[in-house]
Amino acid sequence: MRRVVVAALALALMPAPRAFAQSSASTQGRALFGEQCATCHGADARGLNGPNLLTVVTAAGGEARARHIIRNGVPGSIMSASRGSDDEIAAIVAYLKMLATPPTSSAAYLRPGANADLVTLTLHDGRVIPGERKNEDAFSIQILEPGGRLQGYWKSAIANIARGARAAANAVPLPGVTYRDLLDGLKDPSRWVTFSGDYSGRRHSPLTQINTANVATLKPEWTFQTGTTTRGRGFEATPLLYDGVLYVSGSNNFAWALDARTGRPFWSYRRDLPADLTYGAQAPVNRGFAMLDHRLFMVTLDAHLLAFDRATGRILWDTVLADYKVGYSATLAPLVINGKVIVGISGGEYPTKGFLDAYDPATGARLWRFSTIPAPGERGSETWPASADVLERGGGGTWMTGTYDPDLNLLYWGTGNPNPDYYGADRRGDNLYTNSLIAIDADTGTLKWHYQFTPHDTHDWDANQIPVLADWPDSPSRGSGATSRKVVMLANRNGFFYVLDRRTGELILGKPFTDTTWAREIGKDGRPIVLNDGDKGCLPDMWGGTNFNPPSFDPALKLFFVNARESCATYEPQEPVIAPGRTSFGGVVRIDRDKGYGALRALDAATGERKWEFKFTQPTMAGVMSTAAGLVFAGDNEGNFMAFDSRSGRNLWRYSTGYPIWGAAAMTFMLDGKQHVVIASGTTLLAFALP
Repeated sequence: MRRVVVAALALALMPAPRAFAQSSASTQGRALFGEQCATCHGADARGLNGPNLLTVVTAAGGEARARHIIRNGVPGSIMSASRGSDDEIAAIVAYLKMLATPPTSSAAYLRPGANADLVTLTLHDGRVIPGERKNEDAFSIQILEPGGRLQGYWKSAIANIARGARAAANAVPLPGVTYRDLLDGLKDPSRWVTFSGDYSGRRHSPLTQINTANVATLKPEWTFQTGTTTRGRGFEATPLLYDGVLYVSGSNNFAWALDARTGRPFWSYRRDLPADLTYGAQAPVNRGFAMLDHRLFMVTLDAHLLAFDRATGRILWDTVLADYKVGYSATLAPLVINGKVIVGISGGEYPTKGFLDAYDPATGARLWRFSTIPAPGERGSETWPASADVLERGGGGTWMTGTYDPDLNLLYWGTGNPNPDYYGADRRGDNLYTNSLIAIDADTGTLKWHYQFTPHDTHDWDANQIPVLADWPDSPSRGSGATSRKVVMLANRNGFFYVLDRRTGELILGKPFTDTTWAREIGKDGRPIVLNDGDKGCLPDMWGGTNFNPPSFDPALKLFFVNARESCATYEPQEPVIAPGRTSFGGVVRIDRDKGYGALRALDAATGERKWEFKFTQPTMAGVMSTAAGLVFAGDNEGNFMAFDSRSGRNLWRYSTGYPIWGAAAMTFMLDGKQHVVIASGTTLLAFALP
């Protein structure tokens, strides 16, 4: 393997994430691998810019094949022939075999005799902390402690680092994320444990250290460069934070555990994706993890659900969701509720049908499935042609994370477009349950109610936006005697802002938040009053009035913040060829680029009235986060990350990230007495704090 030194690549310098007993040959192999191989293949050999080597050595005849590749290189690639001796090559292969062998116990993180960079830290405060070194630079060190706890330490706090020997100490057990932690959401300011911060989907933090008076002094704390490439979009994930560690996924199913103090990685992971996986309409993105106990959960582009050991990045189980060869994929952040991992599916631009699944967190066994396209004879099938073939390819993907009301035990999930996207002649009818918000019983997976935003959609206006939950004072005129009304809010891709009763699905409000021309109001029957079917006029383009980029809701101000898109397009439907694994858009969309712009808008959640807006030069796809300090954080397609006054919309701060912020929204947390704000941009994760 090439002897390449890339000092800027921290991943290449990381020790491997396992600590197993091994021979002296693999001890030598570790050093050789770190010097010659880790830059391309990752410190854990699971792939970085080069392929996953563990799949090579674990295959039949893999050791011999690995020796051959190392000795002779790979013609036509940067993998050149090794100049090492036979013994050195054998040592590298022995080390790869060791990495591919799971530990006898998931709790056995550090054991005597393990081939680990064992260190003992003596802190200035007198604490003595043993562990395995995972990463280190001149200013900090990241270790895996005996009980499986990942922790980073500033060297300014360390009096001495003893290397190679571990002092006796009682193991501190790895803290487990509980269902209570998930229910509490952002009540603990040192955590961010679900995609939206809590089950409500509000993405509203109670933190106030960074406020309107000091946000102008916000400075970068650290930057994590993934070293990966992407097809034009980059990070769309929200990192999770627990016990001082950030867990984040990236494009092409990379993932990392990062020290939240420094941004330096503890471990990395790369999915070995099938060679015949085609992206078609899918971007190779991933929107994040879910967590419970000592596990992390992530979906993959080849439609699997994975469970990770949080301390090591080791895969605990791998469950197939659907067949990627017919067009299925998965990109959303899962949602963990009480005893279940909830996941949706992508693939609505292919002849597939959507579903929402629940899985056992411990085993990966499927517990229930709700199909968004009804079978013949089921409720909703009357809104489709009487053709089983059409129903089997009806679309209705569930590719964005939903929300959950634990009191009602209901999941709220948006569904995608019918298939084909723009050609509706062979699927006449409303096409339930596409373009809908569905309320699902979390125990059984049964449908409680639905609301369809765009019946018979021919514009690709998925309803895969974040449903935001809130409780409002009830109107006395309703005579209910209740003190509050449970609502769910959604700024839809069709350009309308909706408020529904989340117990029943009853429409409370439907009002445009963009300058739509296809419809201007919702009728008393809850259906849009259509003015223009899209063949001739300006409508929201296929990206919509907003998209999957998360909104935010400030419950004190009762303001709903959304990045809106004003866009003009003409749709030309065409009958598509329908075949498994082949996209079937059913037409083309012609966008008038000169008329488009974006705007961060604050809506009165009770009336839909626009309270303020801040315009951008082009439509934006960035998400939004608000805080109790009266701030809204948002991005744009020019790469600007910004802070605004929640009440007035006045811009208070800006930082140029150098890449469009696409789909990602900020998250925030307290650590060591300091509030941090983190945003993903391109293939970079950036953290900010006050000086």
